[in-house]
Amino acid sequence: MKGIDVSAHQGNINWDAVKASGIEFAIIRISYGQSAIDSKAIRNIEECIRVGIPFGVYTYSYALNVNNAVNEANLVIKTLAPYKEKIKFPVIIDMEDADKYKSKHGMPSNDVLVSICEKECLMFEEAGYYAAIYASKSWFDTKLNSSKLNRFDKWMAWWNSSASSKFDHNTYGIWQYTSSGKVNGISGNVDMNESFKNYPSIINNNSSSTNTSTRKTIEQLAKEVLAGDWGNGDDRKNRLTAEGYDYNAVQTRVNELSGVTNKKSNEEIANEVIAGKWNTGATRKQKLEAAGYNYDTIQSIVNKKMGVSTSSSKTYTVKSGDTLSGIGTKVGVNWKTIASKNGIKSPYTIYPGQVLKI
Repeated sequence: MKGIDVSAHQGNINWDAVKASGIEFAIIRISYGQSAIDSKAIRNIEECIRVGIPFGVYTYSYALNVNNAVNEANLVIKTLAPYKEKIKFPVIIDMEDADKYKSKHGMPSNDVLVSICEKECLMFEEAGYYAAIYASKSWFDTKLNSSKLNRFDKWMAWWNSSASSKFDHNTYGIWQYTSSGKVNGISGNVDMNESFKNYPSIINNNSSSTNTSTRKTIEQLAKEVLAGDWGNGDDRKNRLTAEGYDYNAVQTRVNELSGVTNKKSNEEIANEVIAGKWNTGATRKQKLEAAGYNYDTIQSIVNKKMGVSTSSSKTYTVKSGDTLSGIGTKVGVNWKTIASKNGIKSPYTIYPGQVLKI
C-alpha cells in the first residue's frame, strides 16, 4: 500500500486531491511531547475519515524517562478516543532526535530509550490499539536493538531506493523511503511510505470475533497465562488462536515476564532446575509450563542427571555433601516428604550411598 505521513508542517491538505492521486493510507502526527497536540491533527483525522483514507497516528517522543513516556501516551489516548473505531493503521511512537532535544537534555541510555518505547506501546495496546515504533535504520540497529521490542511492529525510515528488498517484512511493517515526495493536494515535500502489511485487514480481523470492549491486551493475556488460565503447550496455543489472539505475541510476552527473553534448551533449563532456579513441586511445574517448556521432559533430564530412577518407585542415591533440603530442591519434592517416606527423623541424618525413596 502506498502512503504518506503528515503533520502541521504540510498546512491545510486537500485530501480529496490526495486520494485521487492514488494515496492508500496516511500516518498523521497527533502530538509531540507530553502536552502538545499537532495543530492540524484533528482536521487531518476528520478529513481522512470523510474521504475514506485509512489512517494511523504517531506521537513525536521527547520523553527522557518512562514517566515522561506515560504522559505522552496518555495524551495520545485521550486525544484519539473519539476516533478509536476509525483507526485502521497502528498508533506509533516516533523515536528519534531530529531537533537534538534529547542530546541537549542528556541523551537517555539505550536501555531507557527501549523502556520508553515499550511503555508507550504497551499503553497503546492496553487502550485497544495496534502499537508500533518509528525510527531510522541506524536507531533500530543500535539504540533500539532489544528483544523487548521484538513483539511490536516497526516503521523504518531508510531513504535508500533498494531498501525494500532488504527488509525483514515480519519485523518492519512500514517503510518510509523518502522525505521529498510530491503529492497532489499537498504544498511542498511530504514523506512517502510503503506498507508491507494490510493493516486495515489485520485490525478488522483482530476486532471482528470479539467485541472490542471486552477484548484483552497482550499484557493481560500474558498475566493470565502465567496464572495458569490458558493451559499449556498445544492446548494453550489452540485456545488463544481460537479466540483470535496472536499466540506468538502472547508467548513472547509471557517469556519476558518470566525472565526468559530467549528460549533456552531443555538441557540448560534442567541445569537451572538443579541449581534451584525454578522452585520445587507444583510451583516448578507451573513456572516451567507458563514459560512454554515441557515439564515432564525437563524433569526427566533432571532425574537422569541426578541419578534418580525412572521406575514407578523413584529413588535417589545420596552423594557426599547432599542434604535432604538440597535433594528436595533438585528432584522437585518437598524434603519433609522424602524424610517421611524413608522414616528419617530429626536430626535428619543421611549418608553417601543411601538409597532414598522419593
